[in-house]
Amino acid sequence: MQDLLQVSKPDLEDESYVAINLCSELESLLYLFQDQIYRVEIVKKFRNRDEIIYGKRNQLKKAFFNLLKNAFEAIPNEGIITIEHYREGDFIYAIISDTGVGVPKEKLELLGTPFFTTKDEGTGMGLTQVFSTIYQHGGTIDVKSREGTGTTFTIQFQTKITEQIGAVDLDLQYVKGQSFKEYFC
Repeated sequence: MQDLLQVSKPDLEDESYVAINLCSELESLLYLFQDQIYRVEIVKKFRNRDEIIYGKRNQLKKAFFNLLKNAFEAIPNEGIITIEHYREGDFIYAIISDTGVGVPKEKLELLGTPFFTTKDEGTGMGLTQVFSTIYQHGGTIDVKSREGTGTTFTIQFQTKITEQIGAVDLDLQYVKGQSFKEYFC
């Protein structure tokens, strides 16, 4: 129940939007999985490393942590996780692919649904948090998977989301001799 409440109203909700270098955040998250490097090869294809998005850093880190955790867990023995990052036009893409067990075609549409899981020990809330966070940041998420081959999550963010971070263009006119208080009231 706590997981459901977390997704519906995250405790990080009051976190402010900041400039985020997604490449740096992905690199830092990979350090949390150092104990898996002996069995899973990590391939990083980071282009446009200096590009930034605006968002709630901790919410996004939690979402990408969940995606990486799922990718590692989907690989039963040895395999490869590929992480791509690039800019194309007005969009930043982050792609996480694994060579894991994959998701059955008939269950692919259910990913992100609360309480749906393909894991014996899962709660079904990890991907719900991922989808929720990506959508709250004006992004999109696309999933492709084949059983026995692996899964690919493609996340797309707009590079310009000023409306979502509260920037408003006000048409204020200064009148000479007007006080500061009168100017803003």
